Amino acid sequence: MVENERIEVLELVERPFPPLPELAAPAWRLESPSWQEAPLSRPILVPPHAPTRPTWTKLAPLHFRYSLGRFFTQQVQVSWGHTRDLARDGGLAFQHHSTPLGHVTAARWGTTTLQGWWGRYSARQAFEVRYRGSYEKFFFYAPLAEGWLALEEGRRIPDTLRGHFWRQELTVNARDTSWGWLRLTTRRLDFRQGIPEWQVRLSAESPYLELSSLGRLRCTAEAFSEGQRFLLKTGALLYQETKTWQLRLGLLLGLGRDSRLRFLGGPQLLALYRGFSPLFRPYFQAEADLIPLTYFGATELNPYVRRQAEPLPLLRQWTQAEIGSQGQGTGWDYRLAAEYRFQQGALVFLPNTYYFTLRGLPYLHSVGGILAFQYIPLPMGPHAELRAAYRHWLLPRGWTYYSIPNWEITARMGYNWVEKFYFALRMYAIGARPLSDTLAAPPFVDISWEAHLRFLPMLSFFVEMNNLLNRRFYRWYGYRERPLDIRLGIWLKIG
Repeated sequence: MVENERIEVLELVERPFPPLPELAAPAWRLESPSWQEAPLSRPILVPPHAPTRPTWTKLAPLHFRYSLGRFFTQQVQVSWGHTRDLARDGGLAFQHHSTPLGHVTAARWGTTTLQGWWGRYSARQAFEVRYRGSYEKFFFYAPLAEGWLALEEGRRIPDTLRGHFWRQELTVNARDTSWGWLRLTTRRLDFRQGIPEWQVRLSAESPYLELSSLGRLRCTAEAFSEGQRFLLKTGALLYQETKTWQLRLGLLLGLGRDSRLRFLGGPQLLALYRGFSPLFRPYFQAEADLIPLTYFGATELNPYVRRQAEPLPLLRQWTQAEIGSQGQGTGWDYRLAAEYRFQQGALVFLPNTYYFTLRGLPYLHSVGGILAFQYIPLPMGPHAELRAAYRHWLLPRGWTYYSIPNWEITARMGYNWVEKFYFALRMYAIGARPLSDTLAAPPFVDISWEAHLRFLPMLSFFVEMNNLLNRRFYRWYGYRERPLDIRLGIWLKIG
């Protein structure tokens, strides 16, 4: 019940999957901090009822959540789903969320999302269908249009600073212990200009094949199509574990087309030594991948993108290598490593007046380090998390990596008290970022907190404040975001 209560506090539209028991490097997506209304403690991992069952059980079938923030921004969430049934799953969720941008009340972002899912599970098979559709509309205030530093709230926002998107996504998952796993995903994005982007991705994964003393073999395959672009890739991975070593060796081959044919072949390698101590396990890993960059993903990073005539590039990641150590103790674990990357076709957002055009870098080298630490001794009580990364970019002459910092830090700490009260404090910091050839944004620090108080088993109240320092933050050239914000809300569970 403690675990289900923790899960239900998560964002209702996002159905969480059971987390992997390992630390991932911080993602270099320049997004605002995930101001989730949720305890950040990691759940207790429980063996699933069915093979890799991806869903979770709810204790209450109907959830309603409402919050009101500064500038009268709102968040409404309604969710219904099956309860306490591990053999089946299904439900509907609706969410509308508006958030302020800058210190101008007219500048805001609104997202309305409808989601539905259905699944059936047994000891040998699992089948799941999920649909998600959303409408996003934004009204931006651009200080660049007013001479960068001017702040005139009464001036009308130009029509060129408005935009909207329709996003739709349908995913079908099928898994069987005898033949493996199959996933079909189709996505569609409608730009304001009415130019659609439709993509289809088919992924397959075989079950493990036992090879006596050699270990276990698994094969993967993926096909992607979007207009004139396509991608085919396949790989084979050999796993072997002993008392002192964990080894993974494989090969990935990929063939795709953007403006011309692209090929990639690279090794998949992991070697982890467990002979010293659970507190110190040195490892080395290297992997390659061929990734199709899409407007569906690019507009999530920067919605003020305009589609171009030439197709987006395929990101060829020839290697992403790490060497370091990881370990765990009672209630905590860590990961510390040095990293090297070599990529071709990495996406760059080039400022172009109020718009942004996309280009692929001829090549990108980066050298740096990552740190991840978690302390979660019990579901109740204190917990803490720290993630940090530093990367030095080596770019071709004449190129600039706009709006990307060299370092990024996220720290979170909180306390759960007998399932009645929860408090969390978060800090998010990023380094200086070039916004154009002549302007740069200084380092930015965001401090936020939230508190939840449950009066009844079915009724909770919460309050949160973001950007307590009320510092200016420019993520992209000409756009100012994230003022001091306060939000009050209620959460009602029925059933």
